[in-house]
Order: sequence, then structure tokens, then C-alpha cells
Amino acid sequence: MPTNSGHLNELIDEKNLFRAWRWLRSNPDACYKSYCRDLYSAYAVADEALIKDLRDRLRRGIYTPGHACKLYFPKASGILRPYSVLCVDDQIAYQAAVNLVAERLLPRARSRYNREVFGHLYAGKTSAWFYRKWSDGYRAFNNAAREAFSEGFRVAASFDLTACYDSIDHGVLSHFLEGIGLDKPFAEMITGWLSVWTATDRRIYHNHGIPQGPLSSGLLSEVVLQYFDSNRGLDSRIRYLRYVDDIRLFAEKEADLRRMLVKLDLLSKDIGLFPQSSKIDIHAVKDIEKELKSVSRPAETSVRRRQANPKRVYQRLVELSKNYKIDEPTRFKYVLAHARPSYRLTERLFRLHDEYPEFYTNFAQYLSRYKRIPYKASVRLVRMIQKQTPYPAISAAFLNAMVGRLHPDAARRADRDIKNAWKPNSMQPEFAVAAGRWLLSRRKLTFRQAKYACTKTKCWWARARLAMVVDGEWYGDPSYENLLNAAICDGSSEVAMAAAYMLVSSNLRVTARSKDLHPTAAKVLKASGMVKRTRGWCGVSATLDRMIGPCSEVSWKKFFGPDYGKAERQVIRCRALAGTNITAWVNAMDVFNDWFLIALYRLDPRLGKYNPGGVGSVMESKKLTKKYPAVQALVYAIHQRRYESFLSHAKIRSTGKPTRAIKYSFLAKGKRLLRDAVNELAGKMK
Repeated sequence: MPTNSGHLNELIDEKNLFRAWRWLRSNPDACYKSYCRDLYSAYAVADEALIKDLRDRLRRGIYTPGHACKLYFPKASGILRPYSVLCVDDQIAYQAAVNLVAERLLPRARSRYNREVFGHLYAGKTSAWFYRKWSDGYRAFNNAAREAFSEGFRVAASFDLTACYDSIDHGVLSHFLEGIGLDKPFAEMITGWLSVWTATDRRIYHNHGIPQGPLSSGLLSEVVLQYFDSNRGLDSRIRYLRYVDDIRLFAEKEADLRRMLVKLDLLSKDIGLFPQSSKIDIHAVKDIEKELKSVSRPAETSVRRRQANPKRVYQRLVELSKNYKIDEPTRFKYVLAHARPSYRLTERLFRLHDEYPEFYTNFAQYLSRYKRIPYKASVRLVRMIQKQTPYPAISAAFLNAMVGRLHPDAARRADRDIKNAWKPNSMQPEFAVAAGRWLLSRRKLTFRQAKYACTKTKCWWARARLAMVVDGEWYGDPSYENLLNAAICDGSSEVAMAAAYMLVSSNLRVTARSKDLHPTAAKVLKASGMVKRTRGWCGVSATLDRMIGPCSEVSWKKFFGPDYGKAERQVIRCRALAGTNITAWVNAMDVFNDWFLIALYRLDPRLGKYNPGGVGSVMESKKLTKKYPAVQALVYAIHQRRYESFLSHAKIRSTGKPTRAIKYSFLAKGKRLLRDAVNELAGKMK
């Protein structure tokens, strides 16, 4: 986004960025925070410096979103729900952008709050929370349904969307963002971020989807979903209630309901979403309470008191799972949350788990209330881990519940099985962290294995979490210090930040070279008084890494000197064009090469004199070719292609033929030549 964009200026306003950070920490979603809580603690050590640094990168255009850590949770249908854990900087940038969206959407949506729309209700700038209390919205949703029923609207249908978050098209989202007053560059910026965060682990990029999990995604989905609210038409014969992507309809006559369903279906086709036909069930409502799936109904008598009666809780759970069938899952989970562990209930839950694996988190939380899990239950848990179900998230949840609670005899068997399965790079991240945590807590990993897990495991989130659970006392201070000093130089900000936090917490020394420290780790260490100076982000390095991949390190600020800021802005333009317009990329690269040559000839006077803008005059220079052959090859190839570009001239001078668009195939060659030139320069500057 151009730096003169008013929306960028609004996004990077310090108040907005700190507000985003505050809302992330007050996020009531315990599940998402469980994956980020330790990282939030590490970030908070230097949050002021880190947020100012993030603001600077956004302002300069060198902020680059990182790939999300993808977790996969089982659904009742047997398929997987993707869950995206973003690094803290990305969460703040995402939330800061969505703050702008929320403010512009609110005037259009406020009148429908708790009347027709009941989920992801924006609370406003002054609130301690980003959303209004979800339980109040859900209660209002159910009360509105009861009111419709009492008024005689007793034919109902549900219009549910298939994989709503995953299906939202970025072009459609951009259309609606512009429709609420946000400019095109802002829309392109946020959809560009989304394409990175929704990419698969194999780095396959989509042009659709918003990440499930982050606080911001719910409000962003409302930008598209409000299309149904605005365009369904006013019809007094229909009661329309929407909770996120679940639309409930009530009418007196089935014919009226069918007309509305057809209209909603057409609207969904407008915006590229797909209704779940299997859930569109038109039926007469006889008992409105059975129609509702609500957690806000009157409290269960079995858990009404603060200290629930264990016998009554058990009896109620048996009633709710009669014949090992659960018809009211929300009610069952609510009562289970108040259950005291017992042999009978544990055996029943094991049997229920076979039929309802999607309840695994509730079962694991129940097990974690044991001080010591009984032997038979411990053995069954170990067998479940050994079987490695198709759902690694289930194994991870049970493993986490087992730590410090498993019967000693079963724990020894678990040690063997988990150690045999220990392959952190091929495991799903959540299971890798749970298995690593078990093995580290049981002191079953050698120092070399622990260091590998914390510094070489493929997933950044797994590396960061494992770095925060290593037992320093077991390995001894020198080894632990060595591990953490390797991790503070990690390419991931989260891993480096986590390691820096542990160095501070353990009062260990920083032995890594200051120039090797990740900038995020350096700021945490500086805020703690462990280092005096920090290294800032180099926009040229960060941009080149993104455009051509990792290459040798060059001190670009030293190389470009007073022209560094101009060269940085130019390479950022090149990166933006590399994926969209190869012809324009060639012309932009020719300008970058001009800055490159200005700096090179200033650094090495033996090359002779170079006049700015004179790329053509040195592209065949013998001195340049002899001393910097890779640089000369880059300059020659790019400038030669520029002669052929229709953005430069009408005709090619050497042939007289009309200029044309540059073929996309040249991009791979151009990137290779640029990488070779950077590596050559790095070698010469050593």
C-alpha cells in the first residue's frame, strides 16, 4: 500500500495498534489463547518497542506476514476443521486492520444487532473487549426464536453455509470492503495477507478463505455475510435470525419459507458461498425448546450449587447419554465440565469417545482433573496414543492431560511408545508439541534431540512452544544456555522471542553475536537489560528474501549508504510487481540496478566512474565483468529485456520490431541472476 494512503496512516496509528494488542489479550476464546498465551507473555516484555517496530515496518512497506501454523480438529462429520495460529505481530496487524473495518461496518449493521444479527457484534473503541459478550447475543438469538414461535411463526428452516470461512472469495471480500468506504489498496493489502495465512502447509496459495481461530476473522466474515441481511428484502411473513453463518427462518406458511430460501440461495450464489442442502430442513415446530441449541437455558439442577453433587452429576450424564447416544451435546458438555473424576464415569466416557471423538477436548479436560489417573484408565490412554488415530489433535489433548498424572507403570510404557514415535518434523505440530512436552518432562530426550526439536523442527509454533518447556536444570546451565542462544537467532520471530524470554527468565547469558540476533529477540533482551543495542529490520534483506528466497547476508545500509531509503522503496516495488506484472518488474528492476551500480561504483572506485541513469553505458564494461561477473550478468540481462519492453519504447532499436510484453518465463531467470549477484557482493564485502 502506498505510504500516502489515509487508511494505512489510520491503521498504523499507535493508538490503533495498541488497541489491537489490548483486544488480543482480552480475547475470551480460551482455546485460541491456549496456543498463544506463552507467546503473549514473551511479547509483553517489550511490547511498546515491538509495536513501534511493527508500525515502522508497516509504514515502510517491508512488513511481511508469516505463514500460519495449521492445526486440524475433528468435526462430528469425521472431516477436519482447520485452525490457524498466527505469530503475534501478524495477529496485531490483522486486528489493527479489522479495527478499521469494524468502525466502517458498524453504522450499517448496528440497527440489526440483537434483532436480526446476533454473533460477532462489535463492542466499540472504548470497550475492554472487541466483541460484545457472545452469551448475551446467543441468549437474544434464542429469545427472538421463542418470540417468533409465540407469535404463531411455527414453520421453521435453517439456512447454513458450507465451510463459510474457507469459501469467502478474496475478490468478493475486496468488493465489500470498498463498499463500506475502504480504498482498493487497503483491500488488496488485507487480502494479500489472507492469501499467506490461508496457504496450506505445502505452500499452496488460495484466492479465498479467512483463517479460522484469530479474533479478527469473525468480524471480517460479517463484511460478506451482511449481504444476506441487506438484500433478503423486508417481509413481515418471515422472521429472519442470523447467528454468524447459521440463518434461522420462521414463518406461518411453508410456501413463504420456501420463497425466502430460494432468495437466500440466489444471494449466496452472488457472493460465491454454498448452502448446506442437507441442513435445510423445513418442518413444523412443536416444541421451541427442542428447536434451540442454547447454552443460555436455565442452569442444570445437577450443577446449580457452586460445589456440584458428584452423584447427581453422574446420574445426569447417564441420562444425557442414554444407550450411549448423546442427543443434547451442548448440555452434555456443560454438565461434564462440572464432573468429578470417578472410575464409573471414566469408563463410560471411554466408551462414548469411540462414538463421539469430537468431544475429545471435554474428555481431556475431565481427565486433567485427576491427581493420579487410575491404572486401567492409564493403560487405555497409552493404547490410544499408541494407535495414533487419524486425528493427531485427539492424541495431543490426551497426552497433555497425561503429563504428571499417569500411573507410574503406564507412564513407563508411554515413555517407550512416545519415544519410538518421536519424529517432530513429520508429526502434526500439535502432537509434536505434546509428545515433546511429555518426553522433556520425563527427561527422555538427549540434549542434542532437545536442541534439534527447538531449532530445526519445521513448524515455527512447535519450535517456539518446545523452547519454552525445556528443562534447563536437567541439561545444566551451559547446555541450556547454548540451546537458547541458538534459538534467539532463529529466522522466526516467535521462536527467537520465546528463547529470549526464557534466557531472561532463567537469568542466563547472551553469547550469540549481536548481528545474528533476530530483531524481535534483541528487543526483548534490550527491554530486560541483557543487551545494549539492537539491530533494526533491513527492508532490502527482508524484501529480497521474499522475492528470491534466502541468499547471503549483505549489510545493505552500509552498501547503499545515503541512498538506502530510496533503494529500499524501489526493491519493495519490484517485489510487488514480481507476482503481478513481469513487464513492469523488468523496468522496476532496471531502476533498482541503477541504485545498485551507483552504490557499487562508490564502494569500489577501481571500477571507474558511473553516472546515475547510465546502466546502458556499463552493461558490457570489461572492468565490471572481470571483477563482478554476476552483477554484470544481472545488469545486462535486465537492461536487454527493458529494450524489448513496451513500457520503455515503441520499437526495439536493434531490430526495428515493435516492443512487447516480457514473457513470464523470464522471471525465474531474473531471480536467479539477482540471487547470484547478491551472493557475489556478499563474498566481496567480507
